[in-house]
Amino acid sequence: MVLDPAGTRREVSVTSFPFRVGRQTGNELVLRDSRISRLQAQITAANGSCFVEDLGSRHGTFVNGQRISGLHPLSGKDTIDFGMPDTFKLVYLGDEPTLEELIEQVEKPAPATPGAQGLYHLGVLLEVARTLGSGLSLEDVLSAVVDAAIRITRTERGVLLLANDAGELTPKVARDAKGDLIAADQLKISSGVLKRVASSRRELIVSDTGDEATVGQQASVASLSLLTIVAIPIEKLPVIASVDVTITSEEAELLGVLYLDSRSPSAAFTDIDREVVRTLAREAANVIENARLFSASRAKARLDHEIEIASQIQRELLPKAFPQMPHVAVTASTLACHSVGGDCFDVVALNGGRFGFFVGDVAGKGIAASLLATLLQGVFYTTAALDIPLVEVTTRVNQFLCERSSDDRYATLFYGVLDPQGALEYVNAGHVPPLIRRASGELVELSSSNFPVGMFREAEFASQRVSLAPGDYLVIYSDGVSEARNLRDEMFEQERLSSLMRDFSGAGVEQLAEAIGSGVRNFTGGAPQADDITMVVIQYKG
Repeated sequence: MVLDPAGTRREVSVTSFPFRVGRQTGNELVLRDSRISRLQAQITAANGSCFVEDLGSRHGTFVNGQRISGLHPLSGKDTIDFGMPDTFKLVYLGDEPTLEELIEQVEKPAPATPGAQGLYHLGVLLEVARTLGSGLSLEDVLSAVVDAAIRITRTERGVLLLANDAGELTPKVARDAKGDLIAADQLKISSGVLKRVASSRRELIVSDTGDEATVGQQASVASLSLLTIVAIPIEKLPVIASVDVTITSEEAELLGVLYLDSRSPSAAFTDIDREVVRTLAREAANVIENARLFSASRAKARLDHEIEIASQIQRELLPKAFPQMPHVAVTASTLACHSVGGDCFDVVALNGGRFGFFVGDVAGKGIAASLLATLLQGVFYTTAALDIPLVEVTTRVNQFLCERSSDDRYATLFYGVLDPQGALEYVNAGHVPPLIRRASGELVELSSSNFPVGMFREAEFASQRVSLAPGDYLVIYSDGVSEARNLRDEMFEQERLSSLMRDFSGAGVEQLAEAIGSGVRNFTGGAPQADDITMVVIQYKG
């Protein structure tokens, strides 16, 4: 006799040995309480007698109030508990019920009376409610819901099917009236009933009382010899949204179906039967949705951690210090729009006191752009360090990206090589034009008609030349500067950058970089950053 914490009693036949007891699904007797061990105890038989044995449980197993160790013989009316006053208890009845149990059965009120039926339903719901708050696994909780639904509907089998990403219903829990698992190869369900419930989102009850008689005549139902079918849709609560004064409601998402059937005739389903089964379906929906949210939260936390690692690696790949450049002063920075960015920069030391300055901007944002930006930086630095002509460097990088990235993945870049005499040779591959600020305040754009790299394998690139005088500044930046937006959705644009550079009266690359950064921040006025912002500011000293 199993007595649950709500006071409900039920008899369980010990038909096989060992008869295992615990909270783990698959035991002969499953007790859903998180404080009970997965494998709590087992009942064995030897020489015509039964014994109970603790299986190393956390709180121990007790017989008549005494904690046992090893095999303990069982006698009629022995009470088995698990060291806690408010959990399950077992009473060993032996082969025959005791006189007290027979008297209790005689004195028990008839279950057909409305009051007794209501109390029975309440007891079932209380047991399920307690299971929901016990901290058990999702499968254990859903098994409790299925077991309760079988008891309410007095059916032989219960199956809880969940909808996968493709909307297909697949069995998650399948149990019979004894609480045993049903193997997948032995599970046959009326597909017609499932399709009807899934499409209509309405419960379906087929019984020998005449409910839904047309369904009972379906081939799949007839082939399974089913006389009773109960199918309840399990839906996520509908989402209600309001736009201004208009309230809209979206159709609830189908999470699954609670399906029960029997080859035996059943009594008519009362209103309270139906309402309790609907309540069980709603509780299952809450459990499933909570599990999905928890799983999504765990996945997001794991993804956030991986993105943070990627961001750290990307930052570490950027130059931590620049080579010694006697005739050049340089500063650089990048600020990603998200955790990781699609911009990159580098400085390459070349023969003859020359230095190459590189800025790249991959199309798009986020993880995909950051991966390509990291690849672009590595490939470009390695190729440029060969000290081959600039056009050949750009051509090789373009071919590499075309072979190893999709058509919609490309990057703009600017690469310029400055020698000790101030001669600057550069290739602008679709990048926003860098600006030279002469000592006189004049601005020069370094624009070009080259295609971005990674767009066309056959693209040809051309380099251009310009000279820097001592005191001239070169500002290489990404379009996150010129396309920065304020709260009125206006762009910063190159005109504002040009005006700021003309009016610059400070000295040194750090002050110019700070002036540009402050100008962008003051313009945006707290608006969210829409793109990655990268700047390399160079001053030729002569």
